Amino acid sequence: MRYYYFNPFNKQYYFPEGYEQYPIFAKFYQPYKVIAVLFWKIWQSSSVFRKLFSTNHPERVLPLDHLKEFVTPCSILTFNLGTTGIEKKISVLGVERSSDTKFYIKYATSDLASRNVFNEGNVLKQLSHLTFVPKLQLCILEENRFTLIKTTVLNGTKIKYHPVDEKILNILFTLSNQKILSIREYKSNLVNCFAHGDFCPWNMLMNNGNIEIFDWEMAGQYPLGYDLFTYIFQFDFLVKETMRFKLIIDDNINVINQYFTFFEINDWKPYLKEFSDLKLKLEMKKNNHELIKPYLQLKEFVSDI
Repeated sequence: MRYYYFNPFNKQYYFPEGYEQYPIFAKFYQPYKVIAVLFWKIWQSSSVFRKLFSTNHPERVLPLDHLKEFVTPCSILTFNLGTTGIEKKISVLGVERSSDTKFYIKYATSDLASRNVFNEGNVLKQLSHLTFVPKLQLCILEENRFTLIKTTVLNGTKIKYHPVDEKILNILFTLSNQKILSIREYKSNLVNCFAHGDFCPWNMLMNNGNIEIFDWEMAGQYPLGYDLFTYIFQFDFLVKETMRFKLIIDDNINVINQYFTFFEINDWKPYLKEFSDLKLKLEMKKNNHELIKPYLQLKEFVSDI
């Protein structure tokens, strides 16, 4: 089967021939920046253009043969090979054509990525009672080989950005009450709670006015406010590419106060400091240059307020 790749320069996303028949595949990639949005529209609208960036031998780059063990023969799959780095894994969105059943797979082979994917499977199993998370169908760990999880697919549309409101706050309050065992334990001398760990718009969907959340591999115990501050700062850092620390805080001061008042905490500044310290350490560990600089500068800013 022919596969088309996007974008042509880094070949991260692979779409199977005939993917246009399944609208969900077009939602697999969500561009945020203007240039990416325009290029994505051109790529989707022109079959001639797509053929310039295609391969008849996808098995050379995609684990098609291995994944056949975990899907039905009539399944059609699209791939996100992930961003380069020590935590790189493959994400797969699939449709079982005979029943139109949709499923999602994460597949990792490196030690660290396998550990992260297994953590997500373990967390999802414990969060099965929540309505805004995908349901775990399969979790396989074969040491020194691979880790794979398979889940249901959430039904909403991806969020470009959603301001922190009562819906977001209620999700944060709900997560803070969960008693979850995880390999991620970033506890501090402050109040700690369970958190998603990568609480950003691109990991959320809107479904009939309700927010749904996926990508739980970073979930675990964090200092209180970790998810809230991630949501507030990271969109500006990565999408808007700005580091307007004071303005970001001023724009969100009401929800910050509302959040910490819920937990009967009057001074949230120590939590912002703890957040910036931990974020910087985690991004440095991943060698994530996009976020090291902004979180380093945020840490310096927080030390002065």
